[in-house]
Amino acid sequence: MKNPLRYPGGKTKLYSYVKNLLETQNKIGCTFYEPFAGSAALSIMLLESNIIKEAIINEKDPLIYYFWICVFNYTEELISLIEQTEINIENWYKYAEYRKDNVIENKSIVEIGYAGLFLNRTNFSGILKANPLGGKQQTSNYKIDCRFNKKSIIQCIRRLSLLKERIRVYNLDALEFMKKHLRYKHSKKIFVYIDPPYYKEGPGLYRYYYTHQQHYELAKYIKSKSFPWLISYDNVDEIKNMYITNIYINIYLDYSIKTSRKEIELLISNLEIPPIEEENEVLIG
Repeated sequence: MKNPLRYPGGKTKLYSYVKNLLETQNKIGCTFYEPFAGSAALSIMLLESNIIKEAIINEKDPLIYYFWICVFNYTEELISLIEQTEINIENWYKYAEYRKDNVIENKSIVEIGYAGLFLNRTNFSGILKANPLGGKQQTSNYKIDCRFNKKSIIQCIRRLSLLKERIRVYNLDALEFMKKHLRYKHSKKIFVYIDPPYYKEGPGLYRYYYTHQQHYELAKYIKSKSFPWLISYDNVDEIKNMYITNIYINIYLDYSIKTSRKEIELLISNLEIPPIEEENEVLIG
């Protein structure tokens, strides 16, 4: 297991492309920013392979933010909860309540972080706002615990906890995070990877999706910056129009959230980004 979280639109298999891009742009050993962290798959893989020096990630959803805080700062407490908690529908109803802001106000960091992991691992496609695997009546062949291998998850968390000195985690809106924490000087090696909520499917997948205006404000901000950036987006005309003056290429992905068919996403950048070689087709999911 490479990552303890399952994530809609997770970019694990984009790793080789980004690694090669960092090499060609002389960004090996850079500080890598992910304003929309989610599973933070790219940051983690680049850290573990020592392609980047450090990662600075941001996650708006408190359930996922506190999960990452627990991984790096409350490792043993989180593992204890994983070991002790039964994966059943009764506990699903308990942790589903943590999706309400007024509920988590009185909960500990570890409880909130574990709730994020529990819902991610027991919900359909890892979607926090979704229903449990197997349904609320648990009549499906795939039960609520089918994606919750405690041993593998614990091993993964212990491994990732070793990165704690090289990763910082924030809990802000992505645009606010970049305005506050991205201080770019040409003498400093940085790279910004931006993976916003999908424009079209976002409202059905994420608790903190973006409106059209928010996508527009993000585009307006990022296009005004000279630091090197790469954005991945769903292939819709609204996004293409927002970035019409930038370079973009198509990448193909396995859209496993709904079907096994392949879909097209966009990679957009202010750099001269190379095309995806067909024999090295990028699969995301």
